[in-house]
Amino acid sequence: MNRVNFEKIAPGIGLLRTPFGQVWSGVYLVCGRQNLLIDSGADRTTVDDCILPALESAGLNVDKIDWLLCTHTHGDHVGGHHRLRELGVKCGVIESGASKLLDPLDCSRRIRNEFPEYSPAPPPVLQGVDPEWIFQDGDRIGRLRVIATPGHDSDCVCYLDEESGTLLSGDSLQWNGTTAQGCALYMDLPAYRKSIERLRRERIGNIVPGHDYIGGNSLDDALEFIRIYDTFIQSHRDLPMAEIAVRLIGEIGGTVPKYLFLPLYTVREHLKQCITPTT
Repeated sequence: MNRVNFEKIAPGIGLLRTPFGQVWSGVYLVCGRQNLLIDSGADRTTVDDCILPALESAGLNVDKIDWLLCTHTHGDHVGGHHRLRELGVKCGVIESGASKLLDPLDCSRRIRNEFPEYSPAPPPVLQGVDPEWIFQDGDRIGRLRVIATPGHDSDCVCYLDEESGTLLSGDSLQWNGTTAQGCALYMDLPAYRKSIERLRRERIGNIVPGHDYIGGNSLDDALEFIRIYDTFIQSHRDLPMAEIAVRLIGEIGGTVPKYLFLPLYTVREHLKQCITPTT
């Protein structure tokens, strides 16, 4: 895992892989007329031990960062926001994520409360920030264009560098999930599918996700996994949701996580099309 340097993924764009449990969580650095930092890892330690040294290696310090943005407000992507705010970095967020950024711990609780029996306690270290700028779908920030891509959660966005065709997708594209999740995670399947179809109309040459997702790297691959999941889940729809989740993870070659709350969201979204699910 590269913890001290931003890996160059396009001219003026770098990816830092910060530690997050069994996987890494990506932080993007975009340099140009404005210097942008997108996402902040899981906690303040990530900032001090990973992000600040990586910025120094890139010849920058926090005073040179014009805006701290996020791909969405889940804890592993905004856990370092409060620390960077303490260091003087201004924050921007899409309108649909503004209230969540104020209190990401409450957001984390709400996610877990849907399936309390299958969820861990929320991370107590999450602290919110009050953003200086609330932007909209389609706005331009420095060299990037904001594309709202709900589905994984309601406030997900991608950032497109049209010059290089690089899409910074965060968690908006799930493919087959990560080793920690067990399978792809989307909380709103119709929105997730619609977001992928919207991205298919863009000129994208390179997709850079926020984690090490499994099984694909294209928009077509993401749609194919939806089809695979739907076929399997519908064929097992008479089983309890938790059993479907475990069987799905086995079918796709994943590892069953200690807590099933994330796969249960995905299973429930597919089951909504035909029955009222039970856990």
